Amino acid sequence: MNLPFRIQTEAGTEPVIAVDGAFDAPGLHLSHWPGNRTPEDLRHELSTGSALRFSALDAAERARRAEGCVAVANNHYDTDGCLAALAVLQPEWALAHRERLLDAAAAGDFFRAPSREAVAIDAAITNLCDPERSPLELDGLSDTERYEAATRAAFERVPLWLDGGLERDAQLFEPEVAAWEADAQDLEGALFDDLVHLDYAVWTAPLDRSSTRADAVGWDPGRHALFGATLADRVLTLGPGAEGTRARFLLSTASWFDLPERRPHPRPDLAALAEQLNAEEGTASDADVRWRHQRQEGASPELWFGTEALPLFAEHAGAALRPSGLDADRIKHLVTEAVRTAWSFSDDPEDDDGDWYVV
Repeated sequence: MNLPFRIQTEAGTEPVIAVDGAFDAPGLHLSHWPGNRTPEDLRHELSTGSALRFSALDAAERARRAEGCVAVANNHYDTDGCLAALAVLQPEWALAHRERLLDAAAAGDFFRAPSREAVAIDAAITNLCDPERSPLELDGLSDTERYEAATRAAFERVPLWLDGGLERDAQLFEPEVAAWEADAQDLEGALFDDLVHLDYAVWTAPLDRSSTRADAVGWDPGRHALFGATLADRVLTLGPGAEGTRARFLLSTASWFDLPERRPHPRPDLAALAEQLNAEEGTASDADVRWRHQRQEGASPELWFGTEALPLFAEHAGAALRPSGLDADRIKHLVTEAVRTAWSFSDDPEDDDGDWYVV
C-alpha cells in the first residue's frame, strides 16, 4: 500500500490506518489493544495478525476499507507494531512470510518463544531503538523521532533477516537469545505444576539451584523462557535455598489485550496479595526489602520479594530479587489461593479459548 508511515501520539483529525496502538484516531484500526475499533472480520490476537488479514483482502477491498486514510500510523514502538505496519505496507511479501512474522510478534507481545528466530527478531527490533545497542544514530532525538527512525530501519532489515541475513545483525540479539536458551534449559530441571483449570503455571527449582546465565543472581528465569514454556496467563517461579526463597509472580499480556478467541479472567489482586505476604513475612509495608507489586491494570504486571521497583516488562528481576523468609510451599499456597479466589468460571459449555495466534 502506497502510504507513508508515521508515529502519531495523538488521535488527530486525519484518517489513518492505525496499527497496534489504539489511540482513537479516525480511520481503520488494525489492533488488539484495549479500546480498538478493528473490524470484526479482521480481529486477531496479534496486531500483526489483523494486518495480515487486511493484506489478504483483494486490492480493491483494501482500498475501500482504507479510503481516505493518509498514512499508516502507530503511537509507540515495539515488535508487533513494526511488523503490523510492514504487513500493511508490503502485503504480498508479508503474506508469504506470515507464520514467521506472527511468531516474532508473539515473542514480542506475549513473551512467547516459538523459535530461536522469533526470539532473535524480537530482540533485534527492540534493540534497534536502544541508543546503547542500536547501529542507528539516535542520540539527541526525541522519542517520536527515535521510534520513527527505528521503525523505518526495521522495515529495511526484517525482509533481509527473513531471507537469511539475520546473523549479520547478531549484536542486536545474541545476549537475549543466549539468556533465553539458558533459562529454558534451567526450567527443564525444575518441578513444573501446570494448573490448566486456573490458567496458571508454577516452576519450583531444586534446592539452592541458581540460573546458569552468566549474569544471573540466584534463581531468576526470564519472561521468554517462562511464557515460552506454557500458554498460561499467570506464572509463578520459586527458587528455594538456604538463604530463603526467590519468588516472582507474573501476569501476561493475554489478560490485558483484546483477544477475540480467549476470554480473559479477572486477575488476582496483587496489592492484597503483597499485603498478605508481607504480613506472613513479618515485613513492614515500607521496608526496603519487601513483597512488592506493579500496577494491577498494567499490561503485564508482576509481584516479587525484593528491593526497588522493577522496570515494566523486565526480562529478569536481577538484583531487585531477594530471598524471602517464607517457605516455597507457603508462597505457592498463598499465590495459588489468590489466583483461585479471583477466578471466574463460565456457565457456557461452548466456551473455548481457541487457537490463539492462527491466521
